[in-house]
Amino acid sequence: MKRLFPLLLIPGLLFFTNAHAQHSKLKIEKEPSWITVNKINYDDDKLEGEAENGYLDLVLDKQVSLKTGERYYKREKKILSEAGVQNGSEVSVNFDPTYEQLIFNSVRIIRDGKPINKLRLSDFKVVDQEKELDRHLYDGSLTAYLVLQDVRKGDIIEYSYTKKGFNPIFNGKYSDEFDCNYEVPVGNLFYKLVVPDGRNITIKNRNTNITPVIPKEPGQTVYEWKATDVPAFHLESKTPGWYDPYGSIMVSEFQSWNEVSIWAAGLFPRNIPLSPALKEKIKSIMDACPGNEARTLAALRFVQDDIRYMGIEIGVNSHKPNSPNKIFAQRFGDCKDKSYLLVTMLNAMGIQADPVLINTYDKKSITGFLPSGYAFDHCTVRATVNGKMYWFDPTISFQRGPIDQIAYPDYQAGLVVNPSTTALTSIPFHEPGSNDIKEVFKIYDMSGKAWLKVTTTSTGSFADDKRYDFNNSSLYEIKNKYKDYYADYFDKITADSLAYKSNDTTGAFTTEEYYRINDIWKNVGGKKKLYLSPFVIEGLMNKPTDKNRTMPFRLTFPARYTEKVEVNLPEHWPLKAFDDDVKCANFVLHADGNSVEDKVTLDYSYEALKDNVLPSEAANFFTKNDDANKAVDYELYYTPGQTSVGDDSRSDSSGTGLLYLVLSTCVVIAFFVRWSRNNK
Repeated sequence: MKRLFPLLLIPGLLFFTNAHAQHSKLKIEKEPSWITVNKINYDDDKLEGEAENGYLDLVLDKQVSLKTGERYYKREKKILSEAGVQNGSEVSVNFDPTYEQLIFNSVRIIRDGKPINKLRLSDFKVVDQEKELDRHLYDGSLTAYLVLQDVRKGDIIEYSYTKKGFNPIFNGKYSDEFDCNYEVPVGNLFYKLVVPDGRNITIKNRNTNITPVIPKEPGQTVYEWKATDVPAFHLESKTPGWYDPYGSIMVSEFQSWNEVSIWAAGLFPRNIPLSPALKEKIKSIMDACPGNEARTLAALRFVQDDIRYMGIEIGVNSHKPNSPNKIFAQRFGDCKDKSYLLVTMLNAMGIQADPVLINTYDKKSITGFLPSGYAFDHCTVRATVNGKMYWFDPTISFQRGPIDQIAYPDYQAGLVVNPSTTALTSIPFHEPGSNDIKEVFKIYDMSGKAWLKVTTTSTGSFADDKRYDFNNSSLYEIKNKYKDYYADYFDKITADSLAYKSNDTTGAFTTEEYYRINDIWKNVGGKKKLYLSPFVIEGLMNKPTDKNRTMPFRLTFPARYTEKVEVNLPEHWPLKAFDDDVKCANFVLHADGNSVEDKVTLDYSYEALKDNVLPSEAANFFTKNDDANKAVDYELYYTPGQTSVGDDSRSDSSGTGLLYLVLSTCVVIAFFVRWSRNNK
């Protein structure tokens, strides 16, 4: 969702600098002379009914001068209620002190048409907030924070500030994106861009038809975009992360993706001198591993597992990686550091490899972006080994198996960092893995006591996730999480043990869970019932509650599962065999069942074919989803004291010692996937 600038302060880890340091990082000056000042009608109340948090954003200004190297921001909020006093009485501005000077131009309260000055430098606190420390990222940015006093309902809060300086990592080239609507209403939206003669800016609209006014000024071109009474724009529930229907104006001085790639290649220089320690590591891999495939896997495993993920992304290091020698010596780095180290090691072994810039949220949607260094938030690697191309993510730990079984996330598109690159590259989806589950129940009598053994064999990314969990959590924690999952089905379940093993050669990861159940039979209407389902597969699909969609909705992806439910019963149970298939553009489901003597076996398989359902596919999806509901989840029931009348498992017959397997429609294939319950 589009958020308003500047970022609101989010509670987290805060470090307050000393008073001298606070004031040295902030200044107070008049507004720059080059900005445009717009007249605002404070009595306009058209959007007040849509406002959230008790206040309305009356003004959002962002004005940029490439001539002076300044960005000017202005925000005005109208306090509508007591909740607005609570939620809207703070000023919070984020900045990077390594290349930005923060200058406050105004802070005031307008009450009954009269301004009250609130701009005092001594009232500000400078906060080292580091919002992404939980992701092991430190960017060194600071937040200037002010709590306003004596704010009342009906007040207008206005503040404006200027940032001087751009990140030098882009070598003087400017690119940006101006948002045209938000999840909250905005009374007046204004953008201005001043471009001196000799600088070439490309402008592209996305999901908006707003056009600029271009006043003529000597020595420069000025673009001004204005919108009033901008309504709130809301996403429908559960849309995919890459889906962004918000309007924006993209601007960039990069004229092509080749230009971006050449710029990025300068951040990852080739053929650098290697430290003796790094040379020795490369030599040890080459000596121990015959052949390029083995060497590639050894280098990948080293970077993934022995170089921990930690990024210090201050100033130019927001985009520039550290030297591979430094990363090797300190044994930590972020995505670009780890990728650069892996590329350097592979190239030193004579294996062609390049960094690949990725956008983990927008994915292939970046093909509609203007070329820009800001288009990416992640870095991975492409390598050519024995004539075959492979994609690796060095930030994923504990990947195992042969080289063609190494999974790569569904990033869809990226920029290969090489001077010869002329366009974004489409990246094929590579998920060779699956989850294969077998649940075996042993029920020796009708007392309610039973035993359950669950064996799961995972490969590909599913095994990677398991290995990560078992390496980062205690066996006690994992055993309790697994037990809690089955406790949703069986109230009195006790975990006996949990065992696991990893096959580094094949990449498979196997777990074995053992449980005791004391109440497997439920007494309902004089019958003893046992509810069965594909306990894992029942949670694989995401079905939103709103069926009338104008936006796509996400599916759990990748998802490739097989599940066998075997029930060993105290006596013979006839089951009429069934075999059902449900298919659509989004998923395939298979279900079959049979019985032999005292054993009932239910087999299921499910695969998601893509990560979303488009609006044009929704009607068919919901129909097929209903069909899937009818194909899964069964109920065994036992009626004591009646005479057996046959073995038709789908009839309403009953008899002594006879359980009937009856089709149930109670399970909805929902969102939560059991074997992904430890979401990263």
